[in-house]
Amino acid sequence: MKLSRASLPVVLAGFLSAGFLLHASAAEPAKPKSGQASKDKTANGKMPGLATPDYIPEAARPILRKKMERHGQDARDLMFSVTLLQYDMAKAAAQRIASEPRLVRPIVGGEDDLNALLPERFFVLQDEARTRAQTLSIAAEKKDDKALAESYGRLVETCVACHSAYLNRQ
Repeated sequence: MKLSRASLPVVLAGFLSAGFLLHASAAEPAKPKSGQASKDKTANGKMPGLATPDYIPEAARPILRKKMERHGQDARDLMFSVTLLQYDMAKAAAQRIASEPRLVRPIVGGEDDLNALLPERFFVLQDEARTRAQTLSIAAEKKDDKALAESYGRLVETCVACHSAYLNRQ
């Protein structure tokens, strides 16, 4: 079977979703015995996530971490709801991503601000993610499976590019 250029985002989204599902099921902890509290965390007590690059000062990390934890949960909710064709949940998750507060571009005189440390490409991709999440929300509202898969694939492309720009300060 030969893939057309238009079907590539759908295939990419399918592979990414399958990988996330397999990872989630393989990493799922054993069910706690009665009386034990369950944790939705790794052995060290933290959710797995994107590494913090060295150029981010220690004092700024908790602020960024809190924002990114919410973002990560929305991304996981979106991945599962799109994969399982749960349209209302996909729409809601996409809308949360589209409307989440964004980091603003650096301003003159703010050279010591966290925003000044981030690469310009981060801000471009942040705006692109918002637009693509809005497109995904519309596809979910219409219950258009093909558009839902394609828009999810495009959003994930933006997510990966943004994470790369952040980690590698591109």
